[in-house]
Amino acid sequence: MTTIEHLRDIPALHPLRGRRPVVVVCVDDPEPYEVHREQLCRLDAELIIEREPGELSARLGRPSVTVCDRYLGVALHGEDVSPDETIKLVRWLEMRCEECPQSGVDMAPRMVAGDWG
Repeated sequence: MTTIEHLRDIPALHPLRGRRPVVVVCVDDPEPYEVHREQLCRLDAELIIEREPGELSARLGRPSVTVCDRYLGVALHGEDVSPDETIKLVRWLEMRCEECPQSGVDMAPRMVAGDWG
């Protein structure tokens, strides 16, 4: 799969830039993602599905799932990305702070010698 850094040059996505994370799904059967549309909406993410090959499929490949931050920077792009993995990544994107030096650090709590429990 081609490495894609951002989707800022796709005119159809311009209205979303700076507003919310975006999940672009280019697959023939988007049902597994459609089921999670409401959950993604609650996370303030936009789900864009391209059922038939078009501009997004030409750019991103087909099948593909692409998760972008609110500035359309690609956080994940792959052929086989589960809806659960997509939701987990959207949550993480919204938790991190681009201005913090720790933004690239995994923020999941870990149990170490009695910590967390």
